Amino acid sequence: MDREKTYLQLFIDVTRAITSKLDMNEVFGLITQKIPEVIGVDAATIRLLDISGKKLVLHAASGLSDSYLQRGPVDTESSVMDALKGTPIAIFDAPSDLQIQYPEEARKEGIKSILVVPIPIRGEIIGVLRLLTRNTRVFDQQEINFVAALAEQCGIAIENARIYEKQNRQMNYFKAVYEIGKTINSTRRLDQILNLIVTRLTEVMNLKACTIRLIDSTNGRLELKAAFGLSKSYLERGPLDDELATYYILKGEPVMIPDATVDLHTIYHKEAAAEGVGSVLAVPITVQDETIGMIRLLTSEVRYFSPADINFAMAVAEQGGIAIQNAINYQPEAAKQ
Repeated sequence: MDREKTYLQLFIDVTRAITSKLDMNEVFGLITQKIPEVIGVDAATIRLLDISGKKLVLHAASGLSDSYLQRGPVDTESSVMDALKGTPIAIFDAPSDLQIQYPEEARKEGIKSILVVPIPIRGEIIGVLRLLTRNTRVFDQQEINFVAALAEQCGIAIENARIYEKQNRQMNYFKAVYEIGKTINSTRRLDQILNLIVTRLTEVMNLKACTIRLIDSTNGRLELKAAFGLSKSYLERGPLDDELATYYILKGEPVMIPDATVDLHTIYHKEAAAEGVGSVLAVPITVQDETIGMIRLLTSEVRYFSPADINFAMAVAEQGGIAIQNAINYQPEAAKQ
């Protein structure tokens, strides 16, 4: 009875702490720090499925070395796969257990026992919480049930933080659309308009880089007009006119490239890898349903752009298209004066 009372109080304390945070990183950090304290383990990690639902991404950890955390993916580890199906898994001796994918790394890290529990959100498993010890430990059913219940609360906290983050990002996007539109429509200088777009998009969307290419009216080919965050060698890697992505862009469709180093929509895979480009979102710049160019948004990590990201980029491209066309039309008149 005393143990049950203790667990209930710990459950209340941990739940109150993690559900009071709305910043995603704070939630992750608190979970991996607080739960090991109350359970009496040495380390913890949180891995969540990416937007594809196929790959686990490490979001937070405590009590483990960088070398151990970077040992490789754990997606195919049987204990993790079982947890992703909704079943908590307790491992008594990790270095000798066949369920562990990296037994030698576990031995070097001094890891003995592991408890892997699913993190659910509204009945859907979104990731796993792993608790690790440096002394062999038998997790009894009461402990497993307690940690599983805490993992459910983690799911609620993560969902709340995601909702807040999404709303906050959308508000920032609305504000940025207004600010960018107001600024680019206040000038007729093409270089100022283009440079503002590539710099502000990189900042607001937390990108590695951004480029703008416009269609040359004399030869119909895409010409680089503005860039931010990329090396000269990468920018000079070659034309993009023959890329499959460009084909869709010229039809007025946005194209998302999750991995620029292998995607069939691109042709400069080695150059992307050397530059450290992860993902690319390309959106058309249109004026009265005619595509006049494109904006490419580049990240340093593999990122799946959300509908909100795509809508924001498209909104900026639409605003930019009008301002760009006005600036182009204005240039000949200014030259005559």
